[in-house]
Amino acid sequence: MFVAGAVIEENRESELKKLGVKDSKMLKEKDRERMAAELPGILNKYAVKEVTAMQIDELMKTINLNVIEMQMFAKIIQELKPDKVIIDLPENNAEKFILKVKKFMDPKQYKNLEFVAEHKADENYPIVSAASILAKSAREKHVKDLYGEYGYFRTGYPHDEDTINMLERYVKANKKLPEIARHSWSTSKRILKKFAQKKLGQF
Repeated sequence: MFVAGAVIEENRESELKKLGVKDSKMLKEKDRERMAAELPGILNKYAVKEVTAMQIDELMKTINLNVIEMQMFAKIIQELKPDKVIIDLPENNAEKFILKVKKFMDPKQYKNLEFVAEHKADENYPIVSAASILAKSAREKHVKDLYGEYGYFRTGYPHDEDTINMLERYVKANKKLPEIARHSWSTSKRILKKFAQKKLGQF
């Protein structure tokens, strides 16, 4: 999982609009990568953080994925030190969500900090679109780097047929999941169970 934050002066936001930033899911790959290459030269600051599959599995023994994301949001906010924070809201209640994020922050750092949390912020705010592009670009580059070790598996998402096929090949050959796969995925559990049953049937 990749999470990103981006900072720009409000009077320079037009530069992001001119670049054509949008929610990364709405962009073609070539356009997203062009923007990802140009954004560091436009933004005041930015940060991209990765949480590995192994880290997620370990953290999910005590917390859920939403809380992991909140922790990452808080970490990036404290690192970038903006005057205003705009977050794409993953829940229904913005006020409660903001309070949850603040719990992972030093109170001194959010005392005078303005927070905005809205649905579709990555579509409606160019600076959030920029962060979305940086996170998506980092993730896709990481996935492609892994092809050399694990073979082609397209997206790396658990519903993707190519990813499922790669996981099945790996488990069949190694009797375990690769380090890049989340054990907490229902897809991973199903594949492990499938090949464990086949192994038992041989006796």
